[in-house]
Amino acid sequence: MTRAFHFRSLQLLAVAVLIVGIATQVSSSQAGRFRQEVPRLDGVRIYFSEDNKELSPYDRSNQGLSRLAGLLTSLGAQIERLDWRRDIPADADLVVIAGPTKDLGDDQSARLWAYLKAGGALLVLAEPLTVSTAPDGSTLIEYNKALQDGRGLMLLTWADFGVSARGDVVVEREPQGDLVIDFVATGRRAAHPILAGIEGDLAFFGARSVIFDASIQPFSATPLIFAGDEFYGEMAYIDYVRVGEVGYAAGQDTPPNLLALAVAAEDAQRSSRIVIIGDRDFATNGGGLRTSPPNTAAFVFPANAQFLLQAVAWLVGVD
Repeated sequence: MTRAFHFRSLQLLAVAVLIVGIATQVSSSQAGRFRQEVPRLDGVRIYFSEDNKELSPYDRSNQGLSRLAGLLTSLGAQIERLDWRRDIPADADLVVIAGPTKDLGDDQSARLWAYLKAGGALLVLAEPLTVSTAPDGSTLIEYNKALQDGRGLMLLTWADFGVSARGDVVVEREPQGDLVIDFVATGRRAAHPILAGIEGDLAFFGARSVIFDASIQPFSATPLIFAGDEFYGEMAYIDYVRVGEVGYAAGQDTPPNLLALAVAAEDAQRSSRIVIIGDRDFATNGGGLRTSPPNTAAFVFPANAQFLLQAVAWLVGVD
């Protein structure tokens, strides 16, 4: 069943002030503006996977998800760490796989799939690149081997939900030839409960495009956000990093035609739902949930926070 959620742009600030670790006090005049309704998540249990080098909801660094966790707990949700040695708990309303850089094992994919077949919900953030430090101290950028299209978990999501993350990097070519991977999505947006009332900028910081099957199927897959006509999916981005020059290759790169950055899919018969976002930094403390000044309640991209909250609300079926 589709539910509608209605938000105003200032609603997120009401819950943002409750984020764990925010020290700045909010004035009484601001507090008056914060008295807005937000979707309650009382009793909702959200399990985060951390065994495959995913981002942690307990990490307060720029690469952590503590602000997202703070928003969710302030709305009544309970955050848990997923134990892959056992089946997905029966009380799990949502499982979050946030940007793993190590691929899920076959046993993990099997446990997750059994959970989804029983009516579970899954939020996936699929990062295209990994950044590490080489032995000589230089920055090493590599393709992320986790959640690859056509294998493992993505093979299962494509078969039964019509959604998967591609292996490209969404880029915009500037006039001087540089490829930009940090951008605000300028393409069209879908009419979907997750996007209800969202009007601000949605920021991405290196994203995969997300492929979807919109044909008539037992499932429904809805692309939520598009990059814009000037973007394409670069399959040789590492070559660009190494040599400083690379061009669009027809037949190899993903064409610049409505590249989806996030897709929601649903199997109504099983009451199971999935949302895949092609960028884990969309949700990190230093990325999409960055604040300015630092450690305040003022999000630089409040629409990112709103999108994430409404995605969780839709996934768990909150009215």
